[in-house]
Amino acid sequence: MPSFGVHTFRGKKEQEAYNKTIAGKYAKLVKKNHFLFLGLPFILSIVAGSLYLQKFTSIKWEKYDDKYQQLGEEEMMDLIENKRKFDKKDDYYRLQGFLTDHLEKEVSDDYEIVRVQRKKEDEPVW
Repeated sequence: MPSFGVHTFRGKKEQEAYNKTIAGKYAKLVKKNHFLFLGLPFILSIVAGSLYLQKFTSIKWEKYDDKYQQLGEEEMMDLIENKRKFDKKDDYYRLQGFLTDHLEKEVSDDYEIVRVQRKKEDEPVW
């Protein structure tokens, strides 16, 4: 299967005008030495971009290191020493409000549970 060429057809005058432009001069240089004028600038831009973006990536990894930093021995000992003693039964009763010895002020137990009177129309009829 024949493939079409990538070269555009230009007349003599059009080709001379094109060769005088910057694009024409660059195309002529690329034809002579394509690595020097096409490959090398591409590789240099990749390397320069990597060096330029290195600051941003270093900030990203510093934040990651701060987030997942391992504790030192002194920090571990501080955590262990300041740990509150835990008893499952006492904490259950404390959270339910049955224990009053953990509170700073005493809770008064002198109340009586009284049912609120309903309206007549809310009374269930059986």
